[in-house]
Amino acid sequence: MARARSFTGATPFVLTRRSSLYLDEDGDMAHEFYEETIVTKNGRKKAKLKRIHKNLTSQGIIKLEIPCIHVDFPVVLCEA
Repeated sequence: MARARSFTGATPFVLTRRSSLYLDEDGDMAHEFYEETIVTKNGRKKAKLKRIHKNLTSQGIIKLEIPCIHVDFPVVLCEA
């Protein structure tokens, strides 16, 4: 016989999330950072963008303005 699970201490709302923004050494904030490099091939100079992975710090956990419902929380929203 299956028992119903109770989630007395849990809330169906997500109030915070991890930010996808990063800070670089200059204090600029963006999702990705690129550096322009000059590549010489066959005597021709060509500018390329190289993605930067080092010396970036994550913005961290941010508070959501509007709470969202957690996708794994077993709650019925509408019975039609």
